[in-house]
Amino acid sequence: VLSLTEATTPKRWHAHVQRMERLSPDLMRLHLVLPVGERIVFTAGQYINVVLDDGAKRAFSFANPPQADGSAVIELHVRLIPGGRFTTQVFTTLREGDAIEFEGPLGQFTLRESERPILFVAGATGFAPVKSIVEDAFARGVQRPMQLYWGVRRKEDLYLLELIEGWQREHANFRFEPVLSDAPPGDPWPGRRG
Repeated sequence: VLSLTEATTPKRWHAHVQRMERLSPDLMRLHLVLPVGERIVFTAGQYINVVLDDGAKRAFSFANPPQADGSAVIELHVRLIPGGRFTTQVFTTLREGDAIEFEGPLGQFTLRESERPILFVAGATGFAPVKSIVEDAFARGVQRPMQLYWGVRRKEDLYLLELIEGWQREHANFRFEPVLSDAPPGDPWPGRRG
C-alpha cells in the first residue's frame, strides 16, 4: 500500500542523451534513453521535469507517443530561451552521452474518450504534446476528426512541417492549419496570419 506522499511524488529517473538534432536555429530535438531494462509508462500529452544541478526544475512535454509496455526513449523539443539555464546548456555544452535527471510523468493534458471532433491549438513548442497525442491517436486507430492550428512567428518555426503534411496526406480525419504571427509585409505566405 502506498502512502499519500509516495502516491503523489513523481518518480525520479536517470537517463542519457542518446541523440541531439537541431530542427531550426533555436529548436533542438533531444532523445533521452533510460538505462537498459528501464521503461517509463506515460500517457500521450504528459510531461517531465528536468532536474538541474541545484534542484531547480524545467518542464518539457513528451513529444513521442507512449508504447504499450512503456518507453525506453523519450523525445523532447527544446527551444532556446535567451538566458534560460537548461535551454542554454542544451545549445552550448550538452553532448550525446551526457546524463539527465528528471521526474515524471506529470500532467493531465491528455485526450479524453469521446465521439466529438478534436481541436488542437498549439504555439511554438506547445506542438510537442500535441505530436505525442496525435501519433498515439493514429496508432490506436482513433477516427474522430482532428484539426490542428499551430501558431508560430515565421514559416521557419514550423520545425516538423513535412511530418504534419504527411499526417494530413495519410489520415483523412486529420487537418492542419499553420498560422504565422510575424510574417514580414510582402511575404508570399499563402496561409493564415495573426
